Amino acid sequence: MSMAIAEIDDAPAPPNLRPLAPPVTLCVVCYGSHAGLARRFLESLYACTDPSLFSLRAGLNEVEPETRRLFERYASRHGNVDVVIEPRNVFKNPMMRRLFHERPLTSRWTLWCDDDTHFTQTDWLPQLARQIDQHPGVAMWGAIHYILCQHPSVLDWIRRAAWYRSLPFPEESMPDGTRTPRFEFATGGFWALRTEVLHALNWPDPRLIHAGEDVLLGEALRQNGHVLGDFTSGVCINDAPRRNADAREVSQLPQ
Repeated sequence: MSMAIAEIDDAPAPPNLRPLAPPVTLCVVCYGSHAGLARRFLESLYACTDPSLFSLRAGLNEVEPETRRLFERYASRHGNVDVVIEPRNVFKNPMMRRLFHERPLTSRWTLWCDDDTHFTQTDWLPQLARQIDQHPGVAMWGAIHYILCQHPSVLDWIRRAAWYRSLPFPEESMPDGTRTPRFEFATGGFWALRTEVLHALNWPDPRLIHAGEDVLLGEALRQNGHVLGDFTSGVCINDAPRRNADAREVSQLPQ
């Protein structure tokens, strides 16, 4: 069920935010009985961010009633929230696709948060805009990490992707003399991505269910010549235990 609450006026942006062309679109998925995380996310977001600078799309996956009431309350108060409600858990990536594609994204940048993300500084969005202005070649910003891939099935899965461009995988030498593919990515708890790139990649990959999409997005960007940039100022990421520990990981992707 989709509940369209309101739209934001496309007002002129302050000079220090013009690279973002506000309002940006910020998306979040909440799951299960974790209203405390939803409350922390919303309270910190609205305490640290001018509501005129963003629109919020929230996917509620099998949430408890208090979580739904929280988002409805903020929607009524601020008028910049759109909520998609699923009574059963459809998992992170199918819900992400709904938030990104059911209603077209029109902002220049799309931001993603997990429900355990929260904000700690009132200038986090101006700082992000400053980075974007200073580094126009960067397509995605977030907390950059690296991971070694020791599962050949994942490499086969990537090779079958519509976004795969046959670029060789970067490799790292191991102590035993072998070489292992090494992926660079922005961790999935928070990132900012050029919306035109998101559309071009048709992200998330329709085959994805829950975990590991951040690693694969990093590789999809690299395959298509896009650059990552490191940004975490004023944003606290991965600040709670994993909420759905049995969901499929990258290493368990279907063939």
